[in-house]
Amino acid sequence: MPHWKAILNSVDNLFFPPVCLACSERIERVKDVLCSSCRELLSPITENYCDKCGAPMIDFTCPDCAERDFVFDIARAAFIYRNPVQELIHIFKYDAFLAPADFLSQTLLEIPDAQKIAHNFDCITSVPLHRVRYRERGYNQSELIARKLAIKWNLPYIEPVKRHLPTESQTTLNVEERINNLKNAFSLKKNINIAGKRVILVDDVFTTGTTVNEVSRILKKGGASKVAVLTAARAI
Repeated sequence: MPHWKAILNSVDNLFFPPVCLACSERIERVKDVLCSSCRELLSPITENYCDKCGAPMIDFTCPDCAERDFVFDIARAAFIYRNPVQELIHIFKYDAFLAPADFLSQTLLEIPDAQKIAHNFDCITSVPLHRVRYRERGYNQSELIARKLAIKWNLPYIEPVKRHLPTESQTTLNVEERINNLKNAFSLKKNINIAGKRVILVDDVFTTGTTVNEVSRILKKGGASKVAVLTAARAI
């Protein structure tokens, strides 16, 4: 006798067929999130990237590291932040479609330095949301990616940093404004011991690196010996 869950899924797919979250084409399974055509448009970062911050190199130099003093030790991203991944992350972040969490965490397993990072770090965390933003959204998209990654790498997920200032969106701000916007926005939680820990910090998008750099600074101030930043996408 077929399992009732399978029957309910079949009925659900009949009346609400899963579609690609980027172009709305029909797909086989919800967890696929993107159709085959959109997957072909993805821009993975697999070569010619900066050893430090993971940015695609321009004429063998990194413009980001030339202009910024990054606190983290290494950063890597799965894709360049352009469609269809841009649309996918936007829907994931603002429209409560949670299926991309598994897809995006899986893509981080496939970046060139994935296994080296997994074997040389102790725990995973994510960029925290302020409690007001979390209450409005109902979830932290970066946390969902990080928790799934922690399970896949068999590493503990920790939450040593809190965001105690409800800062405005970074989207329309330049680098200097982003830095000022996040000044004193994060702090280490009380009774947290991360001394000597090598921490993987997960976020959805690395734009200028201001947010992950500030959280990395807090982690280092709290005693973390190394911080590796992993993001689903990297703006260029």
